[in-house]
Amino acid sequence: MRKLLLIISVVFLYTSVSKAQTPHVSAYQAGAYQAGVMNVRDLAPVPGGGLIIIDYNFWNNSTSYVDRFGNDITHIELEYDGLKTEIDLTQQISGYTNVPVLFYASSFKLLGATYMASINPSFISSGYKMNIHASLSDTTVITAGNTGGFGDLAIMPVGLGWSFGDKADFSLFYTLYAPTGRYETGAADNVGRGYWTHQIQLPAYFYFMEKATALFVMPTFETNSNVKDSDVRPGNRFSIEYGVSQYITSWLELEILNGHNLQISDDKGDDVWWDNTALEFRDQASTVSFGLGAWPVEGQLNIRLKYAMDYGVKQRYKSNFWSFSLIYIPGILNGKTASEG
Repeated sequence: MRKLLLIISVVFLYTSVSKAQTPHVSAYQAGAYQAGVMNVRDLAPVPGGGLIIIDYNFWNNSTSYVDRFGNDITHIELEYDGLKTEIDLTQQISGYTNVPVLFYASSFKLLGATYMASINPSFISSGYKMNIHASLSDTTVITAGNTGGFGDLAIMPVGLGWSFGDKADFSLFYTLYAPTGRYETGAADNVGRGYWTHQIQLPAYFYFMEKATALFVMPTFETNSNVKDSDVRPGNRFSIEYGVSQYITSWLELEILNGHNLQISDDKGDDVWWDNTALEFRDQASTVSFGLGAWPVEGQLNIRLKYAMDYGVKQRYKSNFWSFSLIYIPGILNGKTASEG
């Protein structure tokens, strides 16, 4: 009976965070922005302006949660009523995210800059499987589940890009993430974060060889509202990304991008039950990605394939990503007449 109670308590411990019986806000608050998975030239000012239609597709996979010391959690040692046992964990988490984007760049200047705006809805699906084995009782329990639906909405009402010919581009972007995705504290099928996020980005590009080579660096700052129906305000976050894009031919591009994301202030509120007052309790992750881009139709259709992987992870799941994106430039809303093309 003791052995049975032990394995039941462990299963409850590892599944209760996603069950409706648990009313607590999750301690896992990784922010709205994923550093390192964008395409290097995505945020450069668009020559000539106009409407751009983008479709991002992301597939992610994770088999390990990393603790604050940077160690994968593969087992836990527990003691119950004088009995000690080791619990082995094997976990698999996978997901797919689709983000269609309507992006607009003006043909006119505002404060000497190209004005830009975008709206990005999202659709998310994910699933998990966890194998829990207690050595003392030689008992194995497998738990699994999945969820999906429309996620949070990202709106960029203001983007300003200053271009300095073939030398450099600088931009400023403000993005608002609205909690449109399904969220309820303690629910097992959440696809949204349950709070608003304000994001500021300052991308900079430096060009060589008539823009064939682009060096990129961008800081990102995020601040959040309270989580829905709770007194929890997730801490502010900071990301820094840098990379290089190189056109091998006029239609073929290679790129590498590195990004770092970390929490820089405490989670606050009376409903915060976890400790994040010390730096070692705040999560962080770095992501490096490698991409290939091509123009099947020059100046109109671009396709991109990328692979990204996390490293230097603490207090988060460590993941691998594949992404595929399509960029279509229909040549409308660019201020040109039909005869100008």
